Order: sequence, then C-alpha cells, then structure tokens
Amino acid sequence: MIRHHVVGHQIHARGSVFLLPFILLWTIGPLLALGNVRSKNINNFAGPYIAFGHKFDPCPSDGTIEVLIRASHFNPARPYDLQTISGNLSSKEDMKDNYWSRVEMAVRSNNQWKDNAFIFNFPRLGCTAIREQVPDLFRIIAKHSGAPTDKAAPCVIPAGVYVLKNESVSWTFPNFPVIPYGRYRFRVTSRSITSRTTLLCLEVDCEAIPKP
Repeated sequence: MIRHHVVGHQIHARGSVFLLPFILLWTIGPLLALGNVRSKNINNFAGPYIAFGHKFDPCPSDGTIEVLIRASHFNPARPYDLQTISGNLSSKEDMKDNYWSRVEMAVRSNNQWKDNAFIFNFPRLGCTAIREQVPDLFRIIAKHSGAPTDKAAPCVIPAGVYVLKNESVSWTFPNFPVIPYGRYRFRVTSRSITSRTTLLCLEVDCEAIPKP
C-alpha cells in the first residue's frame, strides 16, 4: 500500500516502490484528472494498460549500484509480445530495504519534455519493493542472483554482477491494474538511509498505452 501527500508538485510517499515509473503514473492520476497536466500528447484517461520502456540510461552516481540495460523495440502492432532486456545489473553491496529514493519526473507536452513536472520522495525502499511490485523483473533478478522469491523470506539481492541476455520481461504491476496513459521520463536516485551519497542513478523513458 502507498500513502502519499502532495505539496505543490512535491510528492512524499511511503510504500513499496523501486524503479517503478508506472506506479508513479498512478500516483499522479488525480493531478491528471484535475487538469494539472494537459497536452495533445497525453491522454487524460486511465484504464487497463500495456507498459513498455523506450530507454534506460545511467546518470551520475558513485557506482555502488548500476543498471546498464537496453530493451528491445516495442511493436504496437503486436502489443502482447513481451520486450526483452539485455545488459547487466551490478551492486557492490547486498540490496535490502535500506534505501531512500528520489524521483524527478518529466511529462511529454507539445512535442517536448516538461522537466521536473513532479518530484517524488520514497523512504526505506529496496529489495522487497521489487519483489512485490514488479514480480517478473524480480524473477529475472532472482534467476541470476539467487535472491529469494518466497515472500516469507527476508528480501536480499546479493552483491554481484549479473549479466542479462534477451530476458523476456512482462512490465506488469499486480497492485496497479489501472493507470493514466501517456509518455513519461523520470530520473531515480537512491542513497543509503545513513548517507547522502548517491548510490544509484537511472533515467527511464517509458510509456503506458491502452490495453486492446
């Protein structure tokens, strides 16, 4: 469950979220409905959706956690074909639930990005968030890292370098069956709860379209 409050375009949330652009879209749904984000390029409706990624780009951090992946092309004519991801995930420390994350989100408006349209702050997130909210992505991580998929077990992704090659992934989020449609770009940065050093930085260009 996610609890959030909005102060202007600053959103502070507590819950299970990590690298989840589409959960963030759900969070700004009320703002879309109120007309705070309007554009001919954004459909101000929400519903069942298919989610996919365009680009995953690293940004400056100390390199403790790195996500270097690329996604296959998404074909709108075959919307139920899964994307594949290739690249590597690396962490110099075990990933538990001891991170603070900040997300700066841009929305596509009039053929350009509106940067910092929304800012989200998420305390105490990590392994469990991925396992609960993006189960198919966690399946891939667990396959390579040995992380436990049993929700009764403490969630830990062991430190290491994990190489992915053409892994089919379903970008489904079981706790969020309905979200606003549109194209979004976000930058997520994460740090330890005991330090202000940025351990992870990732920029994602993503989209949610109506499910046929």
